[in-house]
Amino acid sequence: METTPALVIKNATLKLEGNEILHDFNWRVERGEHWFILGPNGAGKTTLVKMILGMAWPLFGAEVCVLGNRYGACDITEVRKKVAWASPFLQAWTADTSIRWKTIDVALSGLDSTVGFYRKASEEEMELALNALDRIGAKHLADRYFDRLSSGEQIKALIARALIAKPELVILDETCVYLDLKSREFLLEAIDALAAAENSPTMLFITQRIEEITASFDRGIILGNGRITSSGMRGDVLNEANLSDAFGVPIKLYPRPDGRLWPVLG
Repeated sequence: METTPALVIKNATLKLEGNEILHDFNWRVERGEHWFILGPNGAGKTTLVKMILGMAWPLFGAEVCVLGNRYGACDITEVRKKVAWASPFLQAWTADTSIRWKTIDVALSGLDSTVGFYRKASEEEMELALNALDRIGAKHLADRYFDRLSSGEQIKALIARALIAKPELVILDETCVYLDLKSREFLLEAIDALAAAENSPTMLFITQRIEEITASFDRGIILGNGRITSSGMRGDVLNEANLSDAFGVPIKLYPRPDGRLWPVLG
């Protein structure tokens, strides 16, 4: 059993175009943990994801270790094969193509780190794709064209694409951002089922909406202006004082029986 942490970030300050986006960032995630990352627009969530994926680099003196691999002393392309990133922004990659991909093709493309599948799949690979779709409750969509799916169904296909390579770390990056209420709830149910499954991977759920954070994510951080303003267990982080401070408005929280919290301006 792997004992190294899933993620370790130490003393990370990151600048983009001369602007300091993350400031003295320190964070540790153990294997198998499920964390939420909450913050308003401009808090640094996107930059944090880029740093974890090795697409943006902190200033000298920082340490970023992903799945036991220290960036700067490893092959990042090999590390990325173990990290799944699911984001609605991936949908744009399929928008301007003359080829119509079926949902199973999109899922299969996770094996080759493409969007759309450009070779014939083996029987074993087809089975992997169907299993990945099944894990997210989308097996019935396998033979439907991706461009005919609803936004929620497309996100499920992209999550299956992320899962097919059996990643050790899954990053769910604003996956609900374009969804209507019904689609969002169906997707959150599927994510909860994935989190509850045996041998569930380490998961990071990134959002700017408090009510999207399900009870499956029992640890979390709140970001504000590139800094962690609160970190720890869910109940210690998601309180009215922390959230009012993070979003700059007074917030009242109304809990649901399932553990989710509904914010109301107070």
